[in-house]
Amino acid sequence: MKAGLVELLELYEYKVDDLVAGTEPKGGMAGLTRLRQTLIQSNLPGPLAKKFRDIDARFKAHRPGYKTAVDEGSTPDLGTILVEEDSPAASPEREALEKLAEAVYWSRLERDLLRTAKSFNHGKRDELRMTYAILQNLEAYSKSPQFAQDYNLSRFVLAHPIPSVSDPRVHLEDPVVAKNMLMELFREAFALSSKLKLPPEETVPYIRRFARRVLESEGSLRTSIRGPSLETLRRALEEAHRQNLSIGEIRALEERLQAAAAEERRMSLVMEDDRGRFSAAIERLTTLLSRYLPSPRGEASWPHIPPKILGSQSPEYGLQAVPHDARALSLRLMPQRFYFWNHEIGISQAGKLFGLSVGGQERMIEEGATFSLTLPDAELHVIRYQDYLHLRIEPREAATLSNLLAEGRVMTFLMWPENHFAYLRLLRALSARFKGEVNYALFSPESAGKYGEAPIDNLQDFARKGLEVVKGRIERNSSWTAYLAEVARALELESYAQVLRLELSEWLGFSPPSRDTLGEDVGSTTVGDSPSTVKAGSAVLSLRYQDDAVYVSSTGLVPRKLQDLMIWMVPEGGLVLAREGARVAHSLVIIQPQSQAVS
Repeated sequence: MKAGLVELLELYEYKVDDLVAGTEPKGGMAGLTRLRQTLIQSNLPGPLAKKFRDIDARFKAHRPGYKTAVDEGSTPDLGTILVEEDSPAASPEREALEKLAEAVYWSRLERDLLRTAKSFNHGKRDELRMTYAILQNLEAYSKSPQFAQDYNLSRFVLAHPIPSVSDPRVHLEDPVVAKNMLMELFREAFALSSKLKLPPEETVPYIRRFARRVLESEGSLRTSIRGPSLETLRRALEEAHRQNLSIGEIRALEERLQAAAAEERRMSLVMEDDRGRFSAAIERLTTLLSRYLPSPRGEASWPHIPPKILGSQSPEYGLQAVPHDARALSLRLMPQRFYFWNHEIGISQAGKLFGLSVGGQERMIEEGATFSLTLPDAELHVIRYQDYLHLRIEPREAATLSNLLAEGRVMTFLMWPENHFAYLRLLRALSARFKGEVNYALFSPESAGKYGEAPIDNLQDFARKGLEVVKGRIERNSSWTAYLAEVARALELESYAQVLRLELSEWLGFSPPSRDTLGEDVGSTTVGDSPSTVKAGSAVLSLRYQDDAVYVSSTGLVPRKLQDLMIWMVPEGGLVLAREGARVAHSLVIIQPQSQAVS
């Protein structure tokens, strides 16, 4: 595929060379325009995309009558190039398909940005904090009269500093909020061309310049220096000398001055480190924009919706075949049935209402609907615009279940009640040690009383959140094993710490998940309308699927709802249940009692 793109790009370059030389390209301007459109819609990799932009700049400079949607004063049509005399006649169907392509793009982008937001949502969240500062300052500066002409931002004045990691107004810890911020950044990127009359390909460079102006502005990074400034203390010391104050008073002022100078040097180093981190975050954000913005703003291709779609020629209600390797499909809304990636899909109609059925699930398809259905082996994404429907199927990765089982294995140890929840107390003390000195009395056996009294689901949520925090801190600190040994000695839990260190190391990727790390008894089942049974150790559990949820129960116990991960404690240890849609994987974690005496 890449070789074909190289050949098309070379052909485009030859045709543009003819145009620059003043001769008509072979195949005429219509052929050159079609070739150009094909390249714009192709997902060119970085080096080819850069070469295309260079060639395209020559095309624009020597193409009479060329203009973009931005030049016409309208909202940019997402990278689509308009050529006056070569544009095909507009039709309601073509316009509907273009709007469908737009909806497909934003829907796919939203899913991808949710995954990106989760990867950004750890540590100091530099990318998310920088995104917030960019959006706030861009909104403020766009209201000023000089905004439209200030391309190099020489008159920019900071309106909002970069928020702190714990700013209560921002809620960066919420992945949905983080995803929405990234989506807003992309919407602003699309609107920049019309706001600034800026060439679309200058969008990402402008945002990079804007972000750097925010970072380099005075006051963008908040400091925590309190008390009188260094200059104030110097003047006070000079005044004390002039007034011949006592030696004790002068010495006290000198000590305060030295302490303030040391704090100022410390804050200077902290701010230098912050600037380095935020500078790297800006590059990651602009790389993200370049990767997902369609050409010519970025390097991505705009979703292509073919004019001939399923249902256009076959209005009868019959079973139709779709190419077995197809992952995306567009169709006209009408009653029909077809196989799509080994799944039978039915479209039904009752009056003006349409419905979709697949894998025993049924959903109404309302105008403008965008939703996803979980299948045993895939995720089906559905988008409707007017009388057209776009379906995209994405296989589910088995590695996700494996990773969930690996995470659940560690959580089983944290929820194990032996020696007053020794593993959970160790983890909490380790988390505190990353921040500085530790008051180990807070992690004594008496502190664990609340764990045994908490409902099992609450204890699981508590252990999982603590594990997530410690994971982020371990990934940024190579001394975590020394810290764990230190807190183990203080709490007299050395044997437990050895087990916990091994489990954390394997889970964090130092060793990949395997049957050795997950346990020998690894199995899976697909939960359907009838209950499924899982046996592990002394546990016999019943699983049933109801209202898009999986419920786990055992004789005499209240059913528990399985979100994506559940630990079911048994006398031998814990049964880990991991869910993806209707698939549930399970692994029995057997915990050997430690020889250390219970305190």
